[in-house]
Amino acid sequence: MTTSTPQEQAAEKQPPTGGTTGLLGGEWVKTRSLRSTWNVLLGALVAMVLLGLLFTSTAESGGPGGNGGGPPGADFAQPLTLSLAGYNLAQLALGVLGVLLVTGEYTSGTVRSTFAATPKRWPVVLGKAAVLGALVLVASLVAAFAAYAVGAAVTDGMPGLGADGVLRVVVGTALYLTAIAVLGTALGWLLRSTAGAVAVLFGLVFLLPVLGQLLPASWGPDVTRWLPGQAGGQLLQLSTAPGTFSPWAGFAVLVGYVVVGLVASVVRLRSRDV
Repeated sequence: MTTSTPQEQAAEKQPPTGGTTGLLGGEWVKTRSLRSTWNVLLGALVAMVLLGLLFTSTAESGGPGGNGGGPPGADFAQPLTLSLAGYNLAQLALGVLGVLLVTGEYTSGTVRSTFAATPKRWPVVLGKAAVLGALVLVASLVAAFAAYAVGAAVTDGMPGLGADGVLRVVVGTALYLTAIAVLGTALGWLLRSTAGAVAVLFGLVFLLPVLGQLLPASWGPDVTRWLPGQAGGQLLQLSTAPGTFSPWAGFAVLVGYVVVGLVASVVRLRSRDV
């Protein structure tokens, strides 16, 4: 007697992929049927709220552990960005979730059933990205507004949602996290390896910006500002620093990475069989 994997059980529940509705319905069933989806999603967003509480409640003493504590580059004079600073951890978890939803199908072999039901590759790639993106967007919006509300409750000086740029930062946090999660799915399709895709995601979002600081000051900043995390992160800033993208232009650069990744995924799937 054999025991089916969670991915196989989800595939058995998947309705026939008759058109867009059937495809999206099948991807939704597979996504919600995996316990890891909800564990990672809940853990990442709860951590985001709790970290926001920690950073804002300790702002007057210089952050956790006194001066020098808290998130890298934190401005303790900006309670808004402190309350949302937990996105730094959440983005990695949500990006990994995007990777796992793709590579998990390769590990279990259910990707063959998926492509047998939908021979064209691009609807599957976009369908999975759309379902995950919608789920992460809704959950991230709830977490971002919760983090903002908690921060406002424990610290003075929190600007209201009607203040210039505040609503854009809060909503932008959710948009940014959604883009990173979808980028994770693109890397999963491209590399078909959980370890490889997670390593590339970590490098793009965390490692390369640090290494970019070692580049010559005459041209290094012009390079690092094009990195996905650096560019998209401008949407989460109240003010634009010299030499950086404006908030929406930076987010457009991040979306460009996502689009290129999804297009490359479709090309690779067409050129190489599963």
